[in-house]
Amino acid sequence: MDTDEPKRRPGRPRTRQKALELRAQDPIESLPPTARRLLEAASRLLKRDGFLALSLSAVAAEADESKASIGYHFGNKEGLIVALVDFLVHEANRGLVAETHRYPLGDTRLRALMEGERRIIEDTQNFVTLLEILPYAMRDDSIRTRIADLYAGYRNTVLDVLDSNEGTPTHELASFALLTIAIVDGLSIQYALDPARVDLEAATNLWQRMGRCVLSDLGIVDIG
Repeated sequence: MDTDEPKRRPGRPRTRQKALELRAQDPIESLPPTARRLLEAASRLLKRDGFLALSLSAVAAEADESKASIGYHFGNKEGLIVALVDFLVHEANRGLVAETHRYPLGDTRLRALMEGERRIIEDTQNFVTLLEILPYAMRDDSIRTRIADLYAGYRNTVLDVLDSNEGTPTHELASFALLTIAIVDGLSIQYALDPARVDLEAATNLWQRMGRCVLSDLGIVDIG
């Protein structure tokens, strides 16, 4: 078993300062090797056999690790599930932050945000795997609360992309971040169900135009 610090929980940022830190470090990559193998094994099980197959014994066997190692690194099954949710989407989120901050605040950064969100929508394999977890999380108050915290972090990431991280975000900007996550999830479902008839390019172009209007009102982009 690894001797690294136990129970490190990967996750998207819960505060806007954490969103900034995400650019410089990757909590998934910094996990001990055993913890990472456990998450990879849990992901394989979930994709192959569904949520009901996700027992601690099955994850340990799939990873060729001891069952006790799950408790050491994640505390319990709840901790493993929450870490797994973020494991499924963290890399895309980290790439989104890095890509958008190559550009100055404004229309170019908004376009980069939309392109990044579209790539997340197109990753149907990870989204379908995530959907295996969410119905069970909704019925478990503890898991639901912790995954809700992850979603709050995802919204903070959008806020980090869209402004200079100075002061409290306006209500309108916070609402835009909320809608952004809702649109990503909604389009992901529709695209996973019917990719041939869901025109993501047209949808994201319209979404970007709508976003430009809102963000222009807030002084974040200039639409002339």
